[in-house]
Amino acid sequence: MLLKTVLAAAAVSAVVLASVMYLDQIGVIDIVGTVNVPGESVTVSLHVIEFELPVNTSSGEITYGNLGVLRTNKELEVLLKPAVKEVEGNLTISLSGEVLLVSDEKTYTIKMPCLMTVNTSCFRAAVLIPGYDEPLRIQPGEYNITLRLAWSATEGQGVFKLQIVFITGKDNGAYILPASGNVDTGNWTVAEGSTRTYMLLLEKTKVKASNCFGETRVLAWLFSPREIEHADYVFKLINAKTGNVLTVLNVPAIRDGTYYKALVLIKAKLGHYIIEVEYPSTGQPSRTVMRAKISIEE
Repeated sequence: MLLKTVLAAAAVSAVVLASVMYLDQIGVIDIVGTVNVPGESVTVSLHVIEFELPVNTSSGEITYGNLGVLRTNKELEVLLKPAVKEVEGNLTISLSGEVLLVSDEKTYTIKMPCLMTVNTSCFRAAVLIPGYDEPLRIQPGEYNITLRLAWSATEGQGVFKLQIVFITGKDNGAYILPASGNVDTGNWTVAEGSTRTYMLLLEKTKVKASNCFGETRVLAWLFSPREIEHADYVFKLINAKTGNVLTVLNVPAIRDGTYYKALVLIKAKLGHYIIEVEYPSTGQPSRTVMRAKISIEE
């Protein structure tokens, strides 16, 4: 049995300057695993680390160092959150991990038990883990990032994908996460102000929370027959009651013919929010901005 894993860590591999105004996503680790894949190889590139790992038993672990560097000139709160979880096929696995932040003076270990569990159970201590359940405060310094993954109870065949988001700043209980894949938007809500040129679509505007969190996907697209250089979207999640900006995410647009698209996942605690989207510049004096309301309810 083999486990194939891909870590797409373009943002993590870049140096991050940690002078943040609000909650700031600084990196994403994408993990894609294929159970029972033949072959054995290790390839490394700047943005994508791909390896195939032979698993002779139902459990094992891997350590992957030098994923990137986190620099901060002040005390900083960091948080790791599992985001997207997808499974195809008939497999069983329990996946846990930890991230090490290592400087010349200090080492911080963020344990991530029960990152992903498929067709099995996973037990963890009923205590809050700094850096995983609540923000971990770190001292100023330059930290190398290392990831360790451990799996158990693994059997069957299939593919899984897990995305881990690296966040700095205060944990406001609201996240904007990059998403991917083709989506059927036939039943989605079209935001007020959408046109044939600019469109904002919401999977749900009222979301029922599970374990205090609710989530919905948001798709923004722009029609432009002319090529747009450096096309990107800026997504902001705002507390509808206070007007405070909770988190901001820049997303490179994906070109699809004459359309420039961006798909994100909103994950937030109970409350009322406004999603604000700044569209790529098309040469006009100012960029188009659209907004829509989202409610996370019990």
